Amino acid sequence: MADAVDTPADAQSTHPLNAEELEPGLLYAVLTYRGELASWNWAFFVPNPAVSPIGAAGTLFHVVDNDSVGLWKFEVETSNILASPMVVAILRLADVGFLGGYEDVVGKDSLLPMFKTVAIPEHASTEFEFSSRTWFLEAICVLHDCGVVQCDDAWLLEREIRRCAFTAMDKYLDNKGWTAYRSEHCS
Repeated sequence: MADAVDTPADAQSTHPLNAEELEPGLLYAVLTYRGELASWNWAFFVPNPAVSPIGAAGTLFHVVDNDSVGLWKFEVETSNILASPMVVAILRLADVGFLGGYEDVVGKDSLLPMFKTVAIPEHASTEFEFSSRTWFLEAICVLHDCGVVQCDDAWLLEREIRRCAFTAMDKYLDNKGWTAYRSEHCS
């Protein structure tokens, strides 16, 4: 895996992601379509290696703004990202195998407490626009501080993820569904 980058993303490091390329023991960023061209839900995904193909099942960590506008909450859910027509991009972030097996990684003593330390405002304000993207970027910083990912510049990572998502959106809209791109800029 590549180390954190200090320069803009290299186009050769991003390529279409096939289901066969998802790997067990890795942490992925997943962007899903929200109905607008440049608007995505940002989440973390750990595939369950017991389910084939890899990515057909796994744990998704994200924040959602369900029924009440501005009322966000953290959620953990089992997800099949390979079958989701809303997935626009999947990007490889880090090998988390050193944290243990799948159940250990997604369990209450590993990633979960790290994600729960990321602050979620009780109500979004006009001064600070909270979103799944801002939560994701704060979570990247927490994961970096805890030694899970090596990413010295979360804003540079965001630019790379957004670049991949914009590239994937063209294919996503043409295909009326799932397409994904991969990048290896954090390890």
